[in-house]
Amino acid sequence: MIWQGKIAVSNKGEDSISFLNPRFRREEHRIHLGAGTGPCALAKMKDTSTLLVVQALDSSLACLDLDCGVVQKILPVGRCPSCIAVCDRTHTVYVTNADSDSISVVKNGDDMDVVSQIPVGSAPQGIDCHPYLSLLAIAHINSQDIWLIETEGYRLVKRMVIEGYPVQVKFSSKGDILYVGCYFHNHGLFNRVLLVDLSKGAVYHEIAVGCIPHTLLETDDGSFLLVTSCDAEGVLEVIDLASKSVVRSIRIGEAVCDITLDENGMYAYVTVPKEDRVCVVDWKAGRKLADIRVGREPSGIAYLGE
Repeated sequence: MIWQGKIAVSNKGEDSISFLNPRFRREEHRIHLGAGTGPCALAKMKDTSTLLVVQALDSSLACLDLDCGVVQKILPVGRCPSCIAVCDRTHTVYVTNADSDSISVVKNGDDMDVVSQIPVGSAPQGIDCHPYLSLLAIAHINSQDIWLIETEGYRLVKRMVIEGYPVQVKFSSKGDILYVGCYFHNHGLFNRVLLVDLSKGAVYHEIAVGCIPHTLLETDDGSFLLVTSCDAEGVLEVIDLASKSVVRSIRIGEAVCDITLDENGMYAYVTVPKEDRVCVVDWKAGRKLADIRVGREPSGIAYLGE
């Protein structure tokens, strides 16, 4: 299978992975996984042909060999895994387990395996690896806090209590800022993205957004932050990081989920689970360009590179 330059989409409702051609804006291939596995978050291992697939309903992590299109290994993780992060320096993989209040640590050596289950806060969701420090950030919905954990001894460095429900975290490409997506039940006007100064370990700015900030993605040049919403409005919001304000709000569809950018960072690809499609968006111009039909309930999405 030719996977280079394609975009992978996990179809949670039918246990499959779709492969999209961004040039022609169409699905070209689909691989079916085990029944009842519920694939959600995706991550491509750097400089390899391995696609990691978090399987929420099976409480596992599937390792898919893109060259042959076959799952080579399935690793058990905690209950109800939801998000994944991969350290590009060490190739260590981290998975949050919402119902186990833990993260699974997967070492990528000659034989990829789960080496540890680390207790964290209540209902961990978003997770990210620092671009050059040995540091993890984890968002916990139920305990309403953010944990910073060093990854050499897995020691808690900092716990930040958050007013509201933190659902997602993302380090800036420069590594000086942590973005935190936070929402309030029944109070949409208070949904916001927090900017944490990592040198001080404190929130220094809040950006109001008109959505539940489910996924955060910084553009390649570090100038903008793209935010997708999992609520009924289903919007993609574009934050100008210089002015620290929302400059575009693009209606996508009901309850959008994940987002990735193409090779040049020009177009965003957004999964719309309730409508079985991926929406192609010119985020700079603020308009939708096309819809790509995929499998049932598309969830995670990832650009596969070369």
